[in-house]
Amino acid sequence: MSDAQVASSYDYIIVGAGSAGCVLADRLSRDPTKRVLLLEAGGRNEELMVRMPRGMVKIWTKPKWYWPFPADAQEGRPAGETWYYGKGLGGSSAVNGTWYFRGQPRDYDAWEEQGNRGWNWAAIEEAYGELEDYRGRGNYGARGQGGPMQVTQVRGDGELTEAIFEAARQNQIPFHEDVNTPGTQVAGPTQQTVDDRGKRVTAWTAFLRDAGRRSNLTVLTEALVHRVTFADKVATGVEVTQGGRTRIIAGKRVVLAAGVLQSPKLLQLSGIGPADVLAKHGVDLVHENAAVGRNMNEHMMFAISWRLKNAKGLNHEFRGWRPYWHGIKYILTGKGLMASLLPEVSIMASLEAGSDWPDLQIGISPYSMASSAEDKPEAGRGQTEAVPGITATAFCLRPGSHGFVEMASKDPAAPPRLAPCWFSDPADRTTILAAMRRVRAIMHAPALAPYLGEETVPGPEVQSDDQILAAADWMISTGLHGTGTCRMGPSQDSGPGAVVDPQLKVHGVDGLYVADCSAMPTPISGNTNGPAMAFAWLAAGVIARS
Repeated sequence: MSDAQVASSYDYIIVGAGSAGCVLADRLSRDPTKRVLLLEAGGRNEELMVRMPRGMVKIWTKPKWYWPFPADAQEGRPAGETWYYGKGLGGSSAVNGTWYFRGQPRDYDAWEEQGNRGWNWAAIEEAYGELEDYRGRGNYGARGQGGPMQVTQVRGDGELTEAIFEAARQNQIPFHEDVNTPGTQVAGPTQQTVDDRGKRVTAWTAFLRDAGRRSNLTVLTEALVHRVTFADKVATGVEVTQGGRTRIIAGKRVVLAAGVLQSPKLLQLSGIGPADVLAKHGVDLVHENAAVGRNMNEHMMFAISWRLKNAKGLNHEFRGWRPYWHGIKYILTGKGLMASLLPEVSIMASLEAGSDWPDLQIGISPYSMASSAEDKPEAGRGQTEAVPGITATAFCLRPGSHGFVEMASKDPAAPPRLAPCWFSDPADRTTILAAMRRVRAIMHAPALAPYLGEETVPGPEVQSDDQILAAADWMISTGLHGTGTCRMGPSQDSGPGAVVDPQLKVHGVDGLYVADCSAMPTPISGNTNGPAMAFAWLAAGVIARS
């Protein structure tokens, strides 16, 4: 977009066109009297490998589509851990796994119990009802239909899928056709942000493909925001570089939606955060808040694999010439294996929480990766095995450990320092033991006996508590479901510290808001793509009224 099309001032400047930012831009620009600017540091994400759900495997970690965030090394864990979040229009929704969960009622009700009035399950459920276009079988009674975000179900694998459902029942986990049935343990068909034509549904395509043509909405890509500008303690706009030119763009309100790692970094670059961190990098202090970048919640992910008997599975479908055939089939018909990326079966189970608040997410699919335990595999990436296999990928949803993120340089393009702090809470060791044993129990249920062969990762020799914990150190990785680094709370001193108030305004300054997963004060029970959209749907109304 040319300079002539960029206004001198906006009512709202939104930083980040990901799952939250696209929803915010849509909702806030519905008022034709308000001028809205949406800034995205990445590109447009219009490629085939973005539209094709399983195309993610080909583009994974490539810098055109992902921001890399190297993590601090931890003793006893593999070196070189890097987290990858989506880049470009749609953010992670354009390049993630498309897994769709809404979260649980107690997740959201806990926010209001902490003093964040209006942030509860009733409000979030209503938002989902407005934004969803649910096309799956079964409906617990409050699913949205006709909204901009289409949600479908992954097709099962016949007898094997039914056997997995029965294995869950044999472990006291009930089957529900709608796996997003709230307040219960559940096993059911996986739900995905893929439309009924087989195309990935991103936040951009769902909310802004048409709305982006509004005369009062300007969208700039390849636009890197350096910092928020201030007059005293009032936000006045942003400093941004696009096309080699750096300038200040004025705005009455600035809304950060850059994500759980980038939003706190931007606050710190703008002079809001821990005083010692800002002083270390020579950033002038606007407002001191030690909570900026702290209190990070993240899911612990691991995968266990077995040989598969009496079923072909999917491994052979992604070896040799077959992936090319599936790609051609997808291009011609929009159908087939390239139209889905996810495990066919999703399970929400309870370990330590009550049955109305599951804390273990599992996805089961008949594939396995050609990596051994000694190779320290990264679950779900690389080449499939030459022989049939089956894998259960699991997420511990409410670890007690909290990581942090802080600026590592004044360079706005540089990644921040990322410290996951896995197992910093010793109770998480107990959780991971219980989680791995629960996954094994489900997979070893009588219903799966005809299909389950020898365990390959971590292996049948890993049985004792000490052996499981040793394996966990290399098996655990990020779920990329982070929350909390710009935590919401009624005062800056709320709980472990808060960054924004219940109106999402940054404590200590005016005209600046954070409205993405970083503002969520506690973890979400499931993937965060859907919750980010529902959060932003509500946030737009909150910000417009503030």
